[in-house]
Amino acid sequence: MKRKFTTLASILILALVIISGTLFLGKNYNQKVLSAYDQISTKKVCVTSPVLSVHNGAGTQFPVITQIYKGQTIDITNQIGNWYVIRFNDKLEMISANFATPVTTPKPAPIPAPSPVSSPKPAPKPVPVPAPSSTPAPTSNQLTSDQSQMLNLINAERTKLGGKALQFDSELAKVANIKAKDMVDNNYFSHTSPTYGSPFDMMKSFGIHYFAAGENLAGNSGVEKAHYALMNSEGHRKNILNPNFTNIGIGIAKSPTYGYVFVQMFIGK
Repeated sequence: MKRKFTTLASILILALVIISGTLFLGKNYNQKVLSAYDQISTKKVCVTSPVLSVHNGAGTQFPVITQIYKGQTIDITNQIGNWYVIRFNDKLEMISANFATPVTTPKPAPIPAPSPVSSPKPAPKPVPVPAPSSTPAPTSNQLTSDQSQMLNLINAERTKLGGKALQFDSELAKVANIKAKDMVDNNYFSHTSPTYGSPFDMMKSFGIHYFAAGENLAGNSGVEKAHYALMNSEGHRKNILNPNFTNIGIGIAKSPTYGYVFVQMFIGK
């Protein structure tokens, strides 16, 4: 009887792991959301095992939360013995360091100084200005109508609970628009860009300074649907309502898969 109970419990745990993994990794073409939060410097590791379990403690005796797969790049926040600490669904979880190798980011090659020229340079030819895209990145503090609508929805949620409204940050919005366009151009939906790395690396590479930062991603057919999908998810709602955040940049790009891709970048100054 005891063996039957143990077997049944194992089957139930495996089913929960499969379900949680499907919810985390599955693809939904109607809408999709992801959230990220960073308050310390992170390092990256690459999974080397075909399948690597994520535990809620530093040891295989702790329950398995989900599974990740070979080739995935994961941000780690710390290391406890032979276990890496990762942030999963806004909680700290563990993966074995035996099956993940650190990822080093090569430093860019220095740009050589131009050689001196004795003769005067010819005047440069005028560069044609490209036509604006359907959802242009803001060049000043002026918001597009979709950005304004999303900002108003977010600040309504914050002020309703007694929080401070977020300030729209035009420099951060430029970064968010670049991330949204990069996701569409390279056909991916992830916080980790193949071009720019994690959202926190990307912010820093564009000169954005912060003491706390976060990112929400949504794929949906419109601003309101994207907003309510994010608010109905605990991790995304925490980013939207986080009192540590003071500024926001919103990026929007047309997507053949979702209709639009929405990038919300939050920082605390």
